[in-house]
Amino acid sequence: MLSPHKRPLGEVQDKVFVYLRLQRFQAAEDLLKSAMEEHGHLANLLNLKGVLHHRQSQFAQAIEFFEKAKAANPNFIEASLNMAVTLSDLGFYDQAEKIYHEANALLYQGNRLPDLVMGRLANYHNQTAEGYQQAGLWEEAAAEFGKALQVYPRMPDIRLRLAKLFLRMGSFHQAQEQLHLLLESEQNLCECFNLLGTIAYRQGDNEEASRNWQKAQNHNPNDRISRHYLKSLQSPLGAKGPSSK
Repeated sequence: MLSPHKRPLGEVQDKVFVYLRLQRFQAAEDLLKSAMEEHGHLANLLNLKGVLHHRQSQFAQAIEFFEKAKAANPNFIEASLNMAVTLSDLGFYDQAEKIYHEANALLYQGNRLPDLVMGRLANYHNQTAEGYQQAGLWEEAAAEFGKALQVYPRMPDIRLRLAKLFLRMGSFHQAQEQLHLLLESEQNLCECFNLLGTIAYRQGDNEEASRNWQKAQNHNPNDRISRHYLKSLQSPLGAKGPSSK
């Protein structure tokens, strides 16, 4: 029988995540049990129960509850993403990929998804890109980084990785585009100026390289990278090319 005095679901979720961070798994279990007695077996509560099992490496139980959450609400993308992550942890990559694409398809049905979900979708592409990059498949990695930013543009770390990858590939114009977008958002300023200086140097424009490295110094006088490059340019032996990494 449902309780007439229900705690807000947002409050329950916040407390569960606090308990998970503290590894107080039994407290999280007890809270979810009482919340389900109050609210019933709602999709978000079932999803949280799956997350609880996942954190304890109880993957079979986690999958069971993610499936229940999806059955309760087929459009609940968070449960689908959690399911895909859990299947990946178990090595069932094909199944994880299928579920991910099903969740991703919902994104383009005109639904406005919460930022948390959008970020999870973007991170899935990011993880795929990192795998491609480690395998030396740079073009495929760049495409996946691009998909991540298309889903959720407000991820400066991913944009910076894409810029560095373009630099390694010798795609200077594309690297510059990503770096200028970061500068517009005032993210990673010092590193952006250093990378723009590196691109200019590799294109033979020492003056532009010097200007960007000086901007990095102006932003952070303690930055050793820009200081080293500026000293190298001033050396009578000539500049030693900066690394693209």
